[in-house]
Amino acid sequence: IEKVFDSKESIKYAEFGIYKGATALKVHELFPNSEIHLFDFEKTLNAFKKNVPIIDNRIRYFSNTQKYNDSYNWSLIKLIEERNNKPLFDYCFFDGAHTVAIDALNFFLADKLLKVGGYVDFDDYNWKIRGSSLDPDLVPEIAVQYTDEQIDSQQVKMIVDLLVKTDNRYKEIVPNKIFKKISN
Repeated sequence: IEKVFDSKESIKYAEFGIYKGATALKVHELFPNSEIHLFDFEKTLNAFKKNVPIIDNRIRYFSNTQKYNDSYNWSLIKLIEERNNKPLFDYCFFDGAHTVAIDALNFFLADKLLKVGGYVDFDDYNWKIRGSSLDPDLVPEIAVQYTDEQIDSQQVKMIVDLLVKTDNRYKEIVPNKIFKKISN
């Protein structure tokens, strides 16, 4: 992000899944004129707000619940509606569910709000549920929610390889990670 935008620019940044918010804080620090949109569970966003040393109107929060079919995609489609389908984002960082069920739709919805010339950035290309903090041996309900094939698949890789790389409106900038939207 530092290589493509000047620190004085007023960029519109979206982050889907913030964990503890370190990336968002870095963007906030590096781009003092930025507008930051954070999408995650209400509990995660509230913890971030509580622990963040900054309070300003440059950060917008979009929370979702832990209900089974609720996700940041609901907040995102409401933002599309609010903006009447007009592009907003210059940069979208995907570090959320890491699953096809959530993040495939997340990519398509974020694309609706991504400006031509904007970027999508995918974290954890080779990540799998098995072996992660969500491994069914650690979180038994995961085995109820996903098949063994889904648990053992690299779902971010599937999204990047099958949806992003095959879309001729996107140019790969950093292999398997960052893509620039070159047309509508």
